[in-house]
Amino acid sequence: MAKKQQKDTVNKRAMLGALIPFAISIAVLGALYYNFFVKDAGPQQVRFATGVSGSATQELIEAIGNQLQSNSENVVVSFVSTSGTDENIRLLEKGDVDVAAIPSDAITRPNFSLIASLYPDTYHFIVHADSNINSLHDLPGKRIAVPLESSSAYRSFWYLIGQYGVSPESVLAKPMTTAMAFEAIRTRKVDAVFYMRPPANRRTRWIAEAARVKILPIDQAAAMALRRDALTPVTIPKGLYGGQPPIPAQATPSVAANRILITRSDFPEDIIRDLTAVMFENRRDLVINSRLASFIRKPHTETGTILPVHPGALSFYDRDQPTFLQENAEPIGVLFSIFAVMVSGSMWLKRRWEEGQKGRIDVYNLELVQITEAARASNSINDLSTQKEKLFDMLSNVVRDLDEDKIDGEGFHFFAFTWEATFSVISAKENELGLTNPVPAKAVVALKKIKSRSA
Repeated sequence: MAKKQQKDTVNKRAMLGALIPFAISIAVLGALYYNFFVKDAGPQQVRFATGVSGSATQELIEAIGNQLQSNSENVVVSFVSTSGTDENIRLLEKGDVDVAAIPSDAITRPNFSLIASLYPDTYHFIVHADSNINSLHDLPGKRIAVPLESSSAYRSFWYLIGQYGVSPESVLAKPMTTAMAFEAIRTRKVDAVFYMRPPANRRTRWIAEAARVKILPIDQAAAMALRRDALTPVTIPKGLYGGQPPIPAQATPSVAANRILITRSDFPEDIIRDLTAVMFENRRDLVINSRLASFIRKPHTETGTILPVHPGALSFYDRDQPTFLQENAEPIGVLFSIFAVMVSGSMWLKRRWEEGQKGRIDVYNLELVQITEAARASNSINDLSTQKEKLFDMLSNVVRDLDEDKIDGEGFHFFAFTWEATFSVISAKENELGLTNPVPAKAVVALKKIKSRSA
């Protein structure tokens, strides 16, 4: 009874010992599954900085975000209204938003990445149609409504007048919102208004209808673009903001800083790829909600970009690019053909070499057969000695051929077996004739080799 209880206890302990590793394995697998499939399975928050409330940029950003929400089940989109570029950059850097639009000439951060080019943020300089301001050189002494100091457009104003040699002290710059600026020029509280807006924007059309204005040409746009890579010379078409009279009265040169969509470099690639796909594959739906969507463009990666393109966006842009194998199919095919010919040639040479080795062994074996037959038929001491001498000479030759790779190991072993049989025939014949001739000295080394190789 005691032995049975002891046996049951041992069995239980053995079973418990077997279950412990199994339980540990289950726990590890469960932890891995939770980490990779459950923990990160929740929807990804995507927070868009929309810019100033009521602006065309806000309209475009919300159209993009809403379309992303409609297309993707694994994201939750939200919008954060901001005061403009500087706040967009600050919130993006802090991680309070994930995607934002800024002018390409704004000062960015090292951890920002580019997604797409949204639209050209065009410089507009508007003055009264009956004023004596006909160029930017006429600005000294004038009252000018400029963007708020916290905006990148405010810095762009000073860069612009500096290009024309107008000193900051010679103008009376009044920072204000665009709405306040338009009201100020309509009521003649200022002489000019500078702002940056996409082409054909509604606010400019409104002021063109509400007051008699004209748009000053920025005819040094090309020089400005050379000094700042982020700027691009553009032309405001005749009559864009009014047809009778046309405003501008003729095609007017200007300069633009592309409004770009950016994110942090560490933001998930799959989300940015989906976002990029929305902007290019759902263009028609976006244009219904924002006319600016028609301006969205892929960054010019071939000529370089202001910021590095986010890997997620890049994977979408390169989706139709041929793979390395596709792009180099022809040279790879030629190399493969050459390689196939070389392999085939090598195999043919190897086969010929092996055939040569086999032929050489066959010749030696045939000679051994001849020596064996001659030894059996011999009744003369001299004739038997001659056959024995041939046998040992052949052994030396075969060993030398083996060292020089003229025959292979398999052929050598077969030869060794036949040689020993021939040697036994000669030894038996010697005993029959009463001879006890010693083995020739030159064959001693060969015998040692043949035995070591056979082993």
